[in-house]
Amino acid sequence: MKDTDKRIEILLNALEASGIRKLADALSDSKRLFFRSFLSGIFRGLGAAIGFSVLGALALLLLQRVFGLDVR
Repeated sequence: MKDTDKRIEILLNALEASGIRKLADALSDSKRLFFRSFLSGIFRGLGAAIGFSVLGALALLLLQRVFGLDVR
């Protein structure tokens, strides 16, 4: 029986160290989960817009340099 108790104690310590309690708390609070998901969506959209703008500017710069186009 002591071997089983020792293994259970090791398992409990591993679960505590992994932060499973914080994850369970975060998933159980629906308002907080909704707010975090909402903010995450906003920042992903903002990142996509900025990334698309930078890539578009680089594409225009490349076209201007390669073909000598005056894009204004």
